[in-house]
Amino acid sequence: MKKSKLFLIGSALPLLVGLVSCGKTHANVGLVYCAAEANSLYQVNVVKAELEKRNLSTKLISFSDSNDIQSVLEGTINSVDTIYLPTDNACASNAEIINRIVRQHKKPVFAGEEGICKGAGAITLSISYYNIGVETGKMAIDILVNGKDIKTLPIAYDANPVKKYNKNFCDELGITVPSDYIELGSNASISGSPLDGVSFVNSSNTKFKIGISQLITHDALDAATKGFTDAVKKGLGEDNVEIDLQNAAGQSDLCSTIANTFVAHNVDLIMANATPALQAAANSTNTIPVLGTSVTEYGVALAIENFSGTTGINVSGTSDLAPLDVQAEMLSEVFASFMAK
Repeated sequence: MKKSKLFLIGSALPLLVGLVSCGKTHANVGLVYCAAEANSLYQVNVVKAELEKRNLSTKLISFSDSNDIQSVLEGTINSVDTIYLPTDNACASNAEIINRIVRQHKKPVFAGEEGICKGAGAITLSISYYNIGVETGKMAIDILVNGKDIKTLPIAYDANPVKKYNKNFCDELGITVPSDYIELGSNASISGSPLDGVSFVNSSNTKFKIGISQLITHDALDAATKGFTDAVKKGLGEDNVEIDLQNAAGQSDLCSTIANTFVAHNVDLIMANATPALQAAANSTNTIPVLGTSVTEYGVALAIENFSGTTGINVSGTSDLAPLDVQAEMLSEVFASFMAK
């Protein structure tokens, strides 16, 4: 699935307009994000511009880091009707703070990913981080064994995002979700495993060294790393792959140290989990293949103008952004009646 993020975000806005203009023609949509995260800034700037073209009000609510998110949100929450949280690492890390404030003020929240929705949201379009990890593993196999040129390998996406809802939050606000939504934490699942599409292809039993740089311990990132390792072990043979997993504990500087260590050890491939890890790995080498995962927008992360889906350099990977046109449709169908109150 090859789509630019600008297309996805632009196509979402007509439906988002349906949400904010239903019953409240001057409804304010609060766009909450960490100013230090380029992916988040990209998303909210596009959303803001598209909404303002339609004479609708938005409010950018940015915070610098975990130290000021509470004061910023408490100071602005009464000026908005609903909240949109993009895929944002800082929001995910501070979901407990966000949850307390939005629930106190009864503001419905659409969360950009399932982890944030569990902590602070009402609904989400959930991609599977395990699935995108597996997809990243498939890309690694193609590069290492099948000779695929990473420079021309398109960024990949989860092909089967799932509509989910946070029952407790929806019940508190009186929000009724359609029958095709799955409750967070339920046992409902899609049949089959993404690993079903992975076959052992390393017939020569070549040995490979792979370095994994993960930004921080987090359920979503952990799942992506597991999906990746499961896939490469199956495709390359468990005895044929040596994996060095390093965790940067949320420190961007440490991501650089980890990447430089992998380069010094001459690994065959680097998997970078989250944007700072990707940026550090890309800066550390222009020859070793670098695959990212849990990265929202590669064009922004790598400062590529007019990004069209391939990087043209030794970097590719998977995105954790679910299609925003579907997200906006969900906002419209679930929150419209609430906004009209």
